[in-house]
Amino acid sequence: MKTTFISIGVGLALLHGTTKAAQACGISPQICARQALAADTATASNAVTALRGFGQAGLNALLSAHETLIARHNEDDPQWKRLRAALDAVGGQRDCYASRLFWRTNFDDAKAEAQRTGKPILSLRLLGNLDEELSCANSRFFRTTLYANKEVSDYLRDHFVLHWKSVRPVPHITIDFGDGRKIDRTITGNSIHYVLDAKGEVIDALPGLYGAPAFLTGLKNAEQTAKQFA
Repeated sequence: MKTTFISIGVGLALLHGTTKAAQACGISPQICARQALAADTATASNAVTALRGFGQAGLNALLSAHETLIARHNEDDPQWKRLRAALDAVGGQRDCYASRLFWRTNFDDAKAEAQRTGKPILSLRLLGNLDEELSCANSRFFRTTLYANKEVSDYLRDHFVLHWKSVRPVPHITIDFGDGRKIDRTITGNSIHYVLDAKGEVIDALPGLYGAPAFLTGLKNAEQTAKQFA
């Protein structure tokens, strides 16, 4: 009966589409985090969607509820695969377990959050989608080298509202070895990080690839510029 109640409550929250609606139904991020790996597919799916509605707080709850599984994760473990998919869906980014970052894909939501918090927006424009494995080469580099870096991750979380937008699909190439084996890969890597104010106006830009220290320096300089404009 308890699982049914939570599932119905999450469904009502999704119908209204807001975190306040979820709270009004008596749902907390912690409850949804426990339900995200439920055996019932509908319950788990509703919980994941509700957690995304809670923003960074929803992602934090999911990370906290399953920190043991994350720490000992095994790529062959079905439970880990489910958790990894849930984290990516809530955070809006592939490999979210490593970055622990929450990305918005609705620009109006990002601007509203920037106005609420006083933080500038860091908007990544890329080929493909950040929540998919085969996004552009640059964004894959960002996921593994920049966003997964703890110092970079902490700074992004504390100082920016994060947003990404796909400019167009990423080109793919298939390599056929002639013996039944095929490899599908992307063949380009264009991307850029824009720093925007709460109205969505461009303040600065960080194009191309950076190592973690240089990226941090660029972020800090851009943030100071954004504050001066504000």
